[in-house]
Amino acid sequence: MRFLRAALLFLWVLLPVAPALAQDEEEAPLPPAPQNLVLDKARLFARQPESLKKVGAALATLEQKHGYRLYFVIYDSLIGARSLEQQAEALRVKWLGEDPGAVLLLESDSFKWVFAQAPPLQQEGEPGQMVQRDRPTGLGDLDKENLRRTLRPALLPFENKDRAAFAETLGPGAAAEIGLMLDKRAASPTGPGRTTMMLLAIGVIAALGLVALLVGAALKSWEARSKERFVFPKVSVGTRLGAPYGGGKVSTREFGRK
Repeated sequence: MRFLRAALLFLWVLLPVAPALAQDEEEAPLPPAPQNLVLDKARLFARQPESLKKVGAALATLEQKHGYRLYFVIYDSLIGARSLEQQAEALRVKWLGEDPGAVLLLESDSFKWVFAQAPPLQQEGEPGQMVQRDRPTGLGDLDKENLRRTLRPALLPFENKDRAAFAETLGPGAAAEIGLMLDKRAASPTGPGRTTMMLLAIGVIAALGLVALLVGAALKSWEARSKERFVFPKVSVGTRLGAPYGGGKVSTREFGRK
């Protein structure tokens, strides 16, 4: 009976405060961007400074080589108005804006992690129509799926067992894989710079082909006109006045007095 009274009293005290707590969580300001690119809100690396330095170094290497800034954020449990995806996107907007990069957010209690990056660029194609264009350093859905599939074997031994080891593997592993993707993209003949050149080349070839067709059509027309001949038709006309030949029109003249 005492337990029931205590529970009722606890609920009576908590219920009026719960909406205020939820509102405070929703309106809580976002933290500033970490200088070392790692925000450890779960304090997984509090007693492992070398591990923290290792993760930060891997993220810094990715930025130095590709200009791609990857923030690694770790929460123990994200309870509030925002989901993992919403929190990662809010941090991405505040820390990166439209700059190249992403926010990798890990909820260590659930071992769930999400990836937030700037959306594709919106450009006007035909009048009144907007088209999406991938950013040069943006990762598509297939790239992100490959990233998860590649990191899965390395993360599996620590999942639901060792949060610190999971985070220490996830951060540098994601940075390394993103770096490899960007290396392949830069070396690919379909890279952003070469794609532009290929499109220009295709446009020039198409224009030359059109000019060739017009020139060919003009030459054929000129050749056809050069072969035209205009001749008088052959007309059979009877002899007139005993002449061997006669024309189509005869006129007479009279001389002398009548």
